[in-house]
Amino acid sequence: MSASSPVLSKENWAGETALYVAAEYGYHELVRELIQFYDLAAAGIKAKNGFNALHIAAKHGDLEAVKGAHGGISGAYSLVTIAKSNGKTALHSAARNGHVQVVEALLSKEPRITTRTDKKGQTVLHMAAKGQNLDFVAFLIRADASTINMVDSKGNTPLHIAARKGRDQI
Repeated sequence: MSASSPVLSKENWAGETALYVAAEYGYHELVRELIQFYDLAAAGIKAKNGFNALHIAAKHGDLEAVKGAHGGISGAYSLVTIAKSNGKTALHSAARNGHVQVVEALLSKEPRITTRTDKKGQTVLHMAAKGQNLDFVAFLIRADASTINMVDSKGNTPLHIAARKGRDQI
């Protein structure tokens, strides 16, 4: 089977590819096996919900599937930058859900993505500030201190977000 094989890009009624479904159900071994046969375009196919397989793996904190994506596709690191229609990348999803190891893995492949904003103008640090993990926030600040002062579309810094959520430890 080649990367251009129609069966790989075949979508079900929800717009999901086989790779997406494997990621959704946490079958990281299957993701790792399938990813070898996908090219960047097929791996980046978004389901009707706007997510692609890497978004799903990152959202669920499936580090092995994320690593499988990085190791299997030629040019897979570009998958990190693919955003949903709301502008959120897999990194945003992983950060919002507190999946530190997934964020570290994604940033190791694409360190400059920390300044990427979604449609609300929020960075990964804005997402992390909504959570309760001080170490995670500190890690992101060390990764790119410039994001501390980035404001979203309403003028909020990550500190504003933390204050709104009552995250006094942040």
